[in-house]
Amino acid sequence: MDTARGAAQAERSANQVACLRFLADADEARTVGAISEGTGLSRPTVHAVLDDLLETGLVEAGSPATAGPGRPARAFRFARETGLVAGVDLGPRGARAIICDLSGRRLGYAELAPERKADLSLIPRALEAAADSTDPGRAGRSIELGRLRAVGVGLPGVVEADGRLRASLAMPDLVGLPVAELLAKELEQPIVVDNDIKLAALAEQRGGAGRGYSDVVYLQIGHRLSVSIVLNGVIRQGRHRLAGELGAQRGMRWTRNAQRGQLVWSVRPTSAEVLSAAAAGDADAQAEVEDFCAQIAGRIATVLLVVDPEVVVVRGGALQDSGALLRPLTAAVEQELVFPERPPFVASALGREAVVLGAVGNAFDRCSSGIYGVHDYPSPWAHITHELERTTQ
Repeated sequence: MDTARGAAQAERSANQVACLRFLADADEARTVGAISEGTGLSRPTVHAVLDDLLETGLVEAGSPATAGPGRPARAFRFARETGLVAGVDLGPRGARAIICDLSGRRLGYAELAPERKADLSLIPRALEAAADSTDPGRAGRSIELGRLRAVGVGLPGVVEADGRLRASLAMPDLVGLPVAELLAKELEQPIVVDNDIKLAALAEQRGGAGRGYSDVVYLQIGHRLSVSIVLNGVIRQGRHRLAGELGAQRGMRWTRNAQRGQLVWSVRPTSAEVLSAAAAGDADAQAEVEDFCAQIAGRIATVLLVVDPEVVVVRGGALQDSGALLRPLTAAVEQELVFPERPPFVASALGREAVVLGAVGNAFDRCSSGIYGVHDYPSPWAHITHELERTTQ
């Protein structure tokens, strides 16, 4: 009896997901006939599913569709605006926040610099700024944060499974704080927290340069050098949440220009400026980039031989300058490998928004049942990352 009941419930959930996904991809109300044709479900089944979804508030009746004489057909739409999911990328230099509707479409976005030092108070402020951000489709109206159903947060450092920040060179004042618990009390919403670079890797794998691959290594060269790994479509955390924390080895320095985890350059102040100069033909910048790549190549090769990924996504500077890094890096790593098989090195597609997109996507992933009230509804990664498939970095 229990087996039969479980099978019936699983079929019911699968039918709900099929109908909801069909409506989520539509820009207008669709008839029962169109839903039946699009999902392959019978009309009676679609009617039953829609009755369930109407009760949850995820679907609402739209304007009746008329197609000739006779009784108007019933039409339904996904009520994507009834709930919101947000993501925040918090770092020492400020915060980025994004707010999406239930279909993953972006409604608000903001970047906020700290008044003095960045701390947890910047997160609700960034969310409020994103809610107040102008959008032509909203005619200047702010977003009601009371409709939030989950918030994802990205932090620099080692983040425990319960959302506590265990270690961080970038934000030492937050170390030891139960970040998820504190924010859940303040925002009165489920909060999911993870490492910023791991979230960037997840976003690139789900909807960026690593889309279509299950195993992805993500390498970021910015103020510091960071690595994260996605295996079988899942962030590799490790037993102690230390997977990818290569800088945690005592006495290990990635390069000569690494000082307490921060990269210090000679020809320009930042990595982005060095790469931009190298791409423009500056010989000194090109030489420094080539030397840098030669120094990190051995460590990268070790990661590749341990993981054997399908692709390596690299973020460093603006997309138009990516060749100045990818060419010498690929050549240097090839010198370290015996076997000819090696993954392609590709430029990040999501750039500086990868972390905040990963944060909101992680909230959808981790809180799906609470967000939708429907079991196994897939996170809307295609919509979350769609706007960033361009050259903005």
